[in-house]
Amino acid sequence: MDLIGPISDLFKCVCSPICEYFDYYRKLDENMEELDRVLRELESKKKDIEATMSRAEREQGRKPSNHVSDWLQNVRRINTKAESFKQELEKGNCFSRACLGKDVEKEIEEVKEYIQKGCAFTSYVNDAPSTSGMTLSTTSNLVGERTRKIVEEIWEDLMGDKVSKIGVWGMGGIGKTTIMSHINNKLQEKPKKFNDVIWVTVSQPLDLFKLQTDIATALKQSLSENEDKVRRAGRLLGMLKAKEKFVLILDDMWEAFPLQEVGIPEPSEENGCKLVITTRSHRVCRSMKCKQVAVELLSKQEAFNLFIDGVGSSILQVPALNKEIINEVVEECGCLPLAIVTVAASMSGEEEIFEWQNALNELRGRLRSLNDVDTKVFGRLEFSYHRLKDEKLQQCFLYCALYPEDFAIPKDELIDYWIAEGFIDEVKGVPAKYDRGHTILNRLVNCCLLESVKDGGCVKMHDLIRDMALRITSESPLFMVKAGLRLLEFPSEQEWEENLKRVSLMENGIKEIPSNMSPHCEILSTLLLQRNRNLQRIPECFFVHMHGLKVLNLSRTHIEVLPSSVSNLTNLRSLLLGMCGRLKRVPSLAKLLALQYLDLEVTSIEEVPEGMEMLEHLSHLYLYSPPLKKFPTGILPRLCNLYKLKLSFGNEALRETVEEAARLSDRLDSFEGHFTKLKDFNIYVKSTDGQGSKNYILLLWASVVGQFLITDLKVDKSVRLIDCKICEREEPIVLPQDVQFLEMNGVDDVASLNDVLPREQGLVNIGKFSHDLKVLWFDSCKNLKNLFSLRLLPALQNLEVLRVVRCDSIEEIVAVDDEETEKELATNTIINTVTLPRLKKLYFYKLLKFKSFCSNNGALVCNSLQKFEVRRCPKLKRLSLSLPLLDNGQPSPPAVLEVIEIKKELWESLEWDQANAKDVLNPYCKFVGL
Repeated sequence: MDLIGPISDLFKCVCSPICEYFDYYRKLDENMEELDRVLRELESKKKDIEATMSRAEREQGRKPSNHVSDWLQNVRRINTKAESFKQELEKGNCFSRACLGKDVEKEIEEVKEYIQKGCAFTSYVNDAPSTSGMTLSTTSNLVGERTRKIVEEIWEDLMGDKVSKIGVWGMGGIGKTTIMSHINNKLQEKPKKFNDVIWVTVSQPLDLFKLQTDIATALKQSLSENEDKVRRAGRLLGMLKAKEKFVLILDDMWEAFPLQEVGIPEPSEENGCKLVITTRSHRVCRSMKCKQVAVELLSKQEAFNLFIDGVGSSILQVPALNKEIINEVVEECGCLPLAIVTVAASMSGEEEIFEWQNALNELRGRLRSLNDVDTKVFGRLEFSYHRLKDEKLQQCFLYCALYPEDFAIPKDELIDYWIAEGFIDEVKGVPAKYDRGHTILNRLVNCCLLESVKDGGCVKMHDLIRDMALRITSESPLFMVKAGLRLLEFPSEQEWEENLKRVSLMENGIKEIPSNMSPHCEILSTLLLQRNRNLQRIPECFFVHMHGLKVLNLSRTHIEVLPSSVSNLTNLRSLLLGMCGRLKRVPSLAKLLALQYLDLEVTSIEEVPEGMEMLEHLSHLYLYSPPLKKFPTGILPRLCNLYKLKLSFGNEALRETVEEAARLSDRLDSFEGHFTKLKDFNIYVKSTDGQGSKNYILLLWASVVGQFLITDLKVDKSVRLIDCKICEREEPIVLPQDVQFLEMNGVDDVASLNDVLPREQGLVNIGKFSHDLKVLWFDSCKNLKNLFSLRLLPALQNLEVLRVVRCDSIEEIVAVDDEETEKELATNTIINTVTLPRLKKLYFYKLLKFKSFCSNNGALVCNSLQKFEVRRCPKLKRLSLSLPLLDNGQPSPPAVLEVIEIKKELWESLEWDQANAKDVLNPYCKFVGL
């Protein structure tokens, strides 16, 4: 009897694993189906994220955040592992089924985990620019003694302890944002007082959920959109408290709100935090319990001085003009800075007395019929609009009001719309139209009706200028603009008036369009519905009475089918369906003979739309669809006006189609091509004689389409090689001879860049390797031993960025022990230095075996170096930088060096070739945690 218990326990121990074994064996097929399902869901999320990053990079220069890059890297790893499971299953080994079944169950859980992580991201890219601790561009100088006193008062309150919340208020256009921009920039020069200065534009309508996101983004962090406002407030509170002492500037507030609802700690003398708001209403200041600082109108003399600054002081020297008439024009501006600046800009260059007299009469005429202060402000701003005189120029300006308030509008996107609308038909050829479009933008910026932002790549409307434009378009031409208002419901049919000219419902949360809605809008020329991510279906009848439509943007919606009624929109010039990841069917395009822009980037269409060969006026074709197996032959040669082409050739690419695309290269401004096979990639490069379009991005990747170029440098010609083999004996890769950006990511059959050099009769031919290379990236190339040998150095003299991350085997950057170099070393006396005269940025991350730049104690000379970043390189012992020498023989840092980011422990342990080099570079160090 005493043995029964132990025997029972033994039986359980043996039986339990056996049951598990058979359970894994039995459920393997079922689990493989489940794995396929969750992998498809993960792949769908991956496509959405990559599509968003691709557009953000091209339009705004924004780069993926580190956590998103890591997520994508892990997704690639998961896909590779899943593929190995399928191969193992095909072998049919019954003894391995149970082990495989156990691994598959684990993999399913991991996939689900990464789906949740992907859904939790609220931002996929780093902020460009972040408004935390950043100097803001100011287009206006501070004007007047009163303004200077206000700045001094705000500054004293910020530097002191008694005032914690400040409300800067005054009418629209009076200069509140300009004042606070100067304050913000001045705070950047006083880093010891506050740990951070955070700027967020609030605007209307007030949306606390969005405000939470904007503050977190400014802090370079993120909040989950799946959590409620209360939980997000708690997380944001933690982020802000971690900053300890900070200044939060909330610009353009229209309503008061409780700080705790958002997650903003109450500023106090104890915590040293400060809150500054700008608003048009003193009631908002009072409700927020802020000290009120009123911004008043300029004095007459200040107004005159500001006007002369804008119109040009030379106007005072024109004999035909007297100061009296200039003063009268200034007086009609009402001492309001924005009105003065815009009117002055519109009068710049006018020297005839009749022009000034006419302008004065126009201003007085507009203001005479207006009673209240606000409408008089609009009247003064409208004067500048009417001074444009050219109707098409006015239409170009009004078009900007279709975007949400405070939106940074990409210039090229805006010009594309103008071209499609026919505003720039007076010039022929796409390059000439772009030149004309940029000329118009410069005119509008110079007239102070638009502001240039984001390093000149975008324009923005002042909210008061936009209000003026919307006031004009409430009558003629009639616009319906409900952009960026987070609408959930589609406007009712009664709102779709017959004389509507343009409609913008972009950037909302609209879920559906009523099934029977068919607005009678025959003269409607633009309909913008992009970024309504919940929109899944458009009624078949919706476009039936919109025959005048020229621009239709449905990009970044979740529609699966485009209604066949689109096939009859014969005036359509721009059909934008990019990033509609669920779109599977597009109706016939055969009748759309006027079409110039067709964007099907990152959709799910499986076949090229019917009738595409008829689109002879097409200038922009973006056809990137992962499920697309092949692009038929014979279509590309008929598209004789193509200017920009993006194409995925598919898994069943035809040699003829690849060659047709290559023959277009000399007349395309830009080409972006995705190849899934090395053979097709090489056919394209060889067919272009090693030189492609003016701008190109060639992507070799067996997987689906991902984001393209990720670099903050201007690089026109790029090659990206991802998760592929490129050193096949039968056919090694052929690179374009003019490539400027080369990335290898997950390329495991490369031990060195030398492996991809062109060879003739077995010998390396460096002359045929690009000497234009500016950016070189290696990521997750597990067999990479070094980057290049000294023989390749002459071809790298234009290199500006070198980035090596997650390459587990690399020990050095430059090898001097390959056979060819050994022979050279045996016959020549070589000073063992590697000179890269234009190198600006060096980035090394997670290189577990990386020891030094060069073997044989070589040193790197890079006197143009601006930024050097080293993280997680535990075996790095020697920092072989050869610094320039002063006249006294002492080393000095490169003249343009800005920062060295490195872990302090690693910095302290490094060995140096030059005495005092460490001391010289120490002031440039920014010590990091990893």
